[in-house]
Amino acid sequence: MRATEFITERRGTSLKQGKMPHTAEKASPGSLKNNGYYDLYRASLAMASMDKDGNAEHEMDNASWLAGDGYVGTYTDEEEKLAQNAFKSIGLTAKRRHSEKGSSELPAINTKSPVIAFKGYPK
Repeated sequence: MRATEFITERRGTSLKQGKMPHTAEKASPGSLKNNGYYDLYRASLAMASMDKDGNAEHEMDNASWLAGDGYVGTYTDEEEKLAQNAFKSIGLTAKRRHSEKGSSELPAINTKSPVIAFKGYPK
């Protein structure tokens, strides 16, 4: 397989759908097509929870806080600038979800030790 058959990096989001090469078609007789990477991700989650008969171990939530959006978590100004430049270099834009900078833990995190003190163990 040639790299040009699977690399689709272009500026912007207007990728044209090409025809599958006959060599890939013959090598993948059971291939399925879907509406994008996010749909593929959600279907992969559903498949991971199923047994061989298609019975799900648990009911999957169809809603997602990301929906079809991507997510990039940046912790520093340098990372955010790098991510913004990466989006810009391929003709995309990204906007901040929150006005706050940095990360913070919820108040209940690390306030109580999971280790129970015992004789010889300092508190």
